[in-house]
Amino acid sequence: MFATSGLPEIPPAPYTRPVVRLLEGKGFTVDGSFSCRAFDTWAPFKLLGGLNKQRPNAGDLSAAREFAERQRDGRGPLA
Repeated sequence: MFATSGLPEIPPAPYTRPVVRLLEGKGFTVDGSFSCRAFDTWAPFKLLGGLNKQRPNAGDLSAAREFAERQRDGRGPLA
């Protein structure tokens, strides 16, 4: 699963958890998830012009590609 967010993900409560649970509840298997920072204009951040204006960037896209290739090849998520 792929996701973006304006703020960093907190390990005990990842942003992807609710969607992963929803997918698994519908019978899908989720073998891993990838998330990175992205442009965010949610509520207070909109007043500041947004956060992470240059994200996702080339490095983020490269990391997403690597994650997808590892999943495709059965090597699992990045450590």
